[in-house]
Amino acid sequence: MEEPRRSPLERFRSDLRSVVAAAAYGYTLTVWSTGMVLSHAYGPPSPPEVLSFFIGAVVAFAVVGALAFGGMSGEFGDKPNRIQLWGSFHFLSVGVAWFSSGHVPSVPGWPLGAFVATVSYLVVVGAENAAADVGTGE
Repeated sequence: MEEPRRSPLERFRSDLRSVVAAAAYGYTLTVWSTGMVLSHAYGPPSPPEVLSFFIGAVVAFAVVGALAFGGMSGEFGDKPNRIQLWGSFHFLSVGVAWFSSGHVPSVPGWPLGAFVATVSYLVVVGAENAAADVGTGE
């Protein structure tokens, strides 16, 4: 049997849910705030420092992804995707980067700040989703 066609409003709402569920919003706030905290601590970054910040974030995603998937490749999407909107604000991630900026000089501080903010963001999101799954019996 064919599924009934969805109205334009239903399709829009479904697409909007997908956009909201894509953790990009929380991560964008986290990484932008981390960059500003580090800029305050170290001054404006030079191009090599910007590149090192970028590399720190990419390495953090690779490390957490490898831990999550048990290696460097994997598939996901077997469960319905859910988001906890209350978890979209990650002050802890920015706070960790701010703390590190007070104890680490700028050359290693830029990539380290991006790394610790990214790792803490991803770990907190994973913990929030795991906690939400406990309540649903999954």
